[in-house]
Amino acid sequence: MSSGLRIADDLELPIDMVTEPIGILANRGRGKSYSTHVLVEEIHGADVPVVVLDVKGDWWGLRSSADGQADGLPFYIFGGDHADLPLEPTAGELLADLVVDERVSVVLDLSHMSKTKARAFTVAFAERLYHRNRDPLFVVVDEADVLIPQRATAETARLLGAMEDIAKRGRGRGIGMAVVTQRPQEVAKSVLDLMDTLLLLGVTGPRSLKSISEWISGHVDEDTTAHEVMATLPSLPVGTAWVWSPMQGLLQRVAVRRIRTFDSHATPKPGQKRVAPGARAALDLQALGERITATVEKAKADDPKHLHRRIAELERDLAAERSKPAPAPTVERVEVHVVPDETLEVFSGLAGQLLEQLATIDGRLTAAARVPTPLPSRPRPAADRAPTTRRRARPAGGSDTRGGPTPAAGQGAPSGDVRLRAGAHRMVEALGRMAPLRLTKSQWGTVAKLKTSGGTWSTYLSDIRRAGLIDETAAGYTLTDAGFDYLGGRPEPMTAAELQDHYRGILRSGAVSMLDALIEAYPDPLTRDELGEAVGLATSGGTFSTYLSDLVRNGLAERQDGAVVATTVLMHGADQ
Repeated sequence: MSSGLRIADDLELPIDMVTEPIGILANRGRGKSYSTHVLVEEIHGADVPVVVLDVKGDWWGLRSSADGQADGLPFYIFGGDHADLPLEPTAGELLADLVVDERVSVVLDLSHMSKTKARAFTVAFAERLYHRNRDPLFVVVDEADVLIPQRATAETARLLGAMEDIAKRGRGRGIGMAVVTQRPQEVAKSVLDLMDTLLLLGVTGPRSLKSISEWISGHVDEDTTAHEVMATLPSLPVGTAWVWSPMQGLLQRVAVRRIRTFDSHATPKPGQKRVAPGARAALDLQALGERITATVEKAKADDPKHLHRRIAELERDLAAERSKPAPAPTVERVEVHVVPDETLEVFSGLAGQLLEQLATIDGRLTAAARVPTPLPSRPRPAADRAPTTRRRARPAGGSDTRGGPTPAAGQGAPSGDVRLRAGAHRMVEALGRMAPLRLTKSQWGTVAKLKTSGGTWSTYLSDIRRAGLIDETAAGYTLTDAGFDYLGGRPEPMTAAELQDHYRGILRSGAVSMLDALIEAYPDPLTRDELGEAVGLATSGGTFSTYLSDLVRNGLAERQDGAVVATTVLMHGADQ
């Protein structure tokens, strides 16, 4: 095993960095993929398996020498134009099992998949890898803005969680990773901020430079050196990188060494044809196929659905054997076909074993299942607090026994025994968690996950008013003291992050993209053109106006001198 990772003639990184998160950031054509290629060669040379998640389909050159005339590295290529074996969108867990069990290096070429399918494959692969791996392993996430997007949606939330687990806790499971992108501002900050080391090549975009500056300010004190590094990034020559690792006490400008395998990332210049290598490292695909078959069989053995089918087959066979009629007797000879006791015992034993396995697996799955609560609050002190709670009766008019004011006229008086249906209870809880803020009707309905235009809302609102639980003014709704009594006290206030995540889960994806753009820009407003550019929509279209209306109607954004800005309630929650 190599003693270090020599990425330049004058720089050898510690071998321990194979289990750390590394960010590789640069504009297109400035040496980003080339530098990552060098790092992969070094890590593979240290006998550590490498997995490349390849969105563009240009990592196949690892299999050939730099001049294309000899063998390269023994990477198995799944999917894409240069595949050894096909890559199915549903094979994420299978490929993770293969990598963990066989310790092979692979390129997972996702270029033939849609973004949706590529992300579905990646989330299954990443979750399984994190769950099972324990030995050193390095994962390259190329074009990370596709697989680790900054603007989270309901579809990508699980994927981001898997990537955050690898970046934050992967070291303890032997997993290092490289996050490679030309658009760092489009990569989830929750992952990019976790990078222990950055390789910074030529960067010119103001938003990209801002993301890098934010990483620097979060890892080192602002000083003259940091400003000098930032000032040089736009003019760095191709292939020149700043390697910055605060944990290692390292900041060095280097010329990345030349790669030893084929440069399949190079873009042909006008008049040139892409050169294809004439030789590739030979691999035993038959042996790999046998390993994959064994992996599949092992997965099937642990699959409850497969066990259900096998048990059903055994039970049908057993029933068929038992129901066979004895043949009609003849004068010469009487034959009765009977299933031997030994056969019946074998069938019964197999069925019993499979039933026991199924019960064990189903039990584990049930124990693992969790259903998140949409609006968590502090536990109530008494088990009978909701939906039925005994209440002190207040005297008519004046104040209650604690001296607080009674509800205003028309708002109802609290009954001695408050009984609310589940939907009405959710409405009360929503106001409690947002207190002391007053919610508009639309905001209240969105937080409580109820439509305010239907008869159900009116019915629930009448029940709550009659119980004297709400205080309503022209500014909006909040709870009375009786309302907080009904909840068993004041619940934990809803944080900004909790409120933002809540809206991300219920708004349409286009509105969520707008929401994230406004959150990122806050406290600065965005013009309509800037907002349209951020979410990739024409501002003259009806779709843009619909999504923006969703945000304004729900009190998440407000128009300000021809621009749009996130509201304070969205950015600060109940803590204002």
